[in-house]
Amino acid sequence: MWGSFFSGGKDPLKDLGYEILPDSSPTSNNSRSIWTILNGKKKATGDLVTIFSCQNDAYIQLAKAALKRMKTLRHPNILVYLDGVESDKAVYVVTEKAMPLETYLNELKSNNNVANFNSEHLLEIAWGLQQLCRVLAFLHDDCKLSHGNINTSTVFVDAKSCDWKLACLEFVQSVNEEQAHVPSRYLPACQRYEPPPASGKKGGENQRSRDVWLVGTLIWEIFNGNGATSAASYRQLGSIPRPLSAAYGELMNINPALRTSIDKLNQSPFIQNNPLVECLLFLEQIQLKDPGEKQTFFNSLPDKVDQFPSHINERKLLPLLFTAYEFGSAGSAVLPTLFKLGKKLSDNDYKKRIVPIITKLFASTDRMTRFRLLQQLDTYVEHLTPAVVNDDIFTHICTGFSDQEPAIREATVKAMLFLAPKLNYKNLNIELMKHFSRLQTSDDQGVIRTNTIVCLGKIAGHLNPSLRGRLLISAFGRGTQDPFGPSRQASIFALNHSEKFFTLKDIASKILPIVCHATVDPELDVRQQAFKTIQMFLKKLETVSEKPELAIEMEKDVNSSNVGGTANETSWTSWALTSLSSNIGKLTTKPQQPSVNLTLAKSDSQNTLANTSAMSTPSKEKSTGNTSNGQSPVKVNAPSKLQTKAEKEEQQRQASALASYFNKTDDVNEDDEANPTPWDDMKSNDWGETQEIGDDKWEDFSTPAPVNKPEIPSTATTTTTSTFKSTTTKTTTNTTAWTQDKPSQSKNDWDSDAFFEDVLTSSSKPKLKTTRR
Repeated sequence: MWGSFFSGGKDPLKDLGYEILPDSSPTSNNSRSIWTILNGKKKATGDLVTIFSCQNDAYIQLAKAALKRMKTLRHPNILVYLDGVESDKAVYVVTEKAMPLETYLNELKSNNNVANFNSEHLLEIAWGLQQLCRVLAFLHDDCKLSHGNINTSTVFVDAKSCDWKLACLEFVQSVNEEQAHVPSRYLPACQRYEPPPASGKKGGENQRSRDVWLVGTLIWEIFNGNGATSAASYRQLGSIPRPLSAAYGELMNINPALRTSIDKLNQSPFIQNNPLVECLLFLEQIQLKDPGEKQTFFNSLPDKVDQFPSHINERKLLPLLFTAYEFGSAGSAVLPTLFKLGKKLSDNDYKKRIVPIITKLFASTDRMTRFRLLQQLDTYVEHLTPAVVNDDIFTHICTGFSDQEPAIREATVKAMLFLAPKLNYKNLNIELMKHFSRLQTSDDQGVIRTNTIVCLGKIAGHLNPSLRGRLLISAFGRGTQDPFGPSRQASIFALNHSEKFFTLKDIASKILPIVCHATVDPELDVRQQAFKTIQMFLKKLETVSEKPELAIEMEKDVNSSNVGGTANETSWTSWALTSLSSNIGKLTTKPQQPSVNLTLAKSDSQNTLANTSAMSTPSKEKSTGNTSNGQSPVKVNAPSKLQTKAEKEEQQRQASALASYFNKTDDVNEDDEANPTPWDDMKSNDWGETQEIGDDKWEDFSTPAPVNKPEIPSTATTTTTSTFKSTTTKTTTNTTAWTQDKPSQSKNDWDSDAFFEDVLTSSSKPKLKTTRR
């Protein structure tokens, strides 16, 4: 394709490791430049580049001079030279990806469907002129050089940062020499840029003043287009903004001696009173600023960025903020602006630009940085992948659970609400629960203990089903004994909110006793919530009692696993339903289908009663008839008495089976031990202190803590009671003194380790022994 384009049919760029993109077609030479601009890329990395090509014999010497200048001149606002090659027939210069200023400005207008520039565009143009003044001051004062051909075709805009940069250095020469190569001699279109003839000044001053004049013509073309035909055309301001008009007039003075300098243009109100210029210059010089100036600047920055062009925020401001944090000692003050700008990025750009910075910030030892990251977590958590959360962030976040600052501990707890769906099995069900357990039992701040309960209730759906029931009952049960009233109320509410995760057996045997204890709480709000919760649980149990076939439906969520949890078919909660079917199923012949078994058992009882009624009806009729005949009815009634006895035996058998179900615990312990959980390997209580079980019996928790109570006289009514033998325990308490409302360390009915041992991870679990009287 390019054989006829390159000299001799050979592409010299192959030796440089660059290639021209297939969709890049060679354009005709620009009438104001000797170069043909092509799009290319580096073969090794695929990075996009811009290739300047010159194959016109009349321009070869100029192109070679430009290549030499590009190799030796380095400045942030001179197009970055990457590579180049020259021959007798062609010269190629490879630079960073950029586009001519004329093309860039036309795209700005077309993208916004406007004929003139809007306020955002003016901010950007002011920043571009400031950069142009900077590079010309470098050439004139430091290098003693002049550019000689400044126009919208020789000024380029960097594709990555949107910075304005000089290129096309073929007419660069010393300011102390006369103009050796006048652009209009080679490029007739540049004739309209030529300044009026100099009068009375020599060499150096003429070369500087020539560049100043060319900057004026550039400003005129930016705002008015390419309509100028001669120097007289530039006397009309046209669309040049008023704040720039005074400086423009001084640039276009026909007397070179009276023309303003580049520095004075840089001090014009159009540039100096520009918020974008102020912001970017401050960030570039942030290492020279004192802490007070930095704090004031970053506090006001979030309100300013809304008026900046979005592409400037993304390509220029964001990288400067990153640099300010890493090298400018800006600290966490950059985070509000950083996250605000990140909202406008696409998901891919956010993950590429922002997420790596967030990862680095979480590893920071600065407390305020971590605190602000936690506060703003909801604004960026959607862009964090589970791999990033678990591998790079979670470990650093967990340091906040043990931070000595209560605000950080509280913010860390609240952050788990957003991270829980992304945590893996170990981090969510083991590591996080350890931290929650320590906070609930050891933190001296009642608010933090309360928020721990609230957060656990909200993320319960993400916990692994094999651990969820035990964890929630243990945590919320201890929460009801917290001396901080809101914590007790939150625990009762959490039990209510999480009811779908508890088996019916757990509700009846574990949860209701806990909640009933709260009905005599000193706080009215706690008592009211306790009564509401009791009513809800009793209604659920009553419904199942009347319609046993609904048991499976009500326990369908016990084994459910939300996104972020790990499903386990042999979960801890699965055996509870099996226990239900195995007990009541003894009345039927299909113990593996509890809902069907319950229905069949009820049907069998009804059929028995129906048969009894059918058999007793004719006997009564016969008895009536025989009595009228004067015969004895004794023999006729005998079968009816036998049938009544069978009916009573059937009812007793039903009652015995149901009682066995509600009091059975041996199966629970056997199944529990047969399905060990990750907690079984832990050396300490998951929600309390380390304990040792001295006796394989449960503590009596059917009554409150030992107090002097009057004896209740016995009544004639016979009642069924369940007695629990006390459990001998050895508890290792935490010796850390609490400074505020730390939960009481005294052993009571519901805060005892023996009560919660059923849900803890000790290898030997106590077995509940129940007797009936």
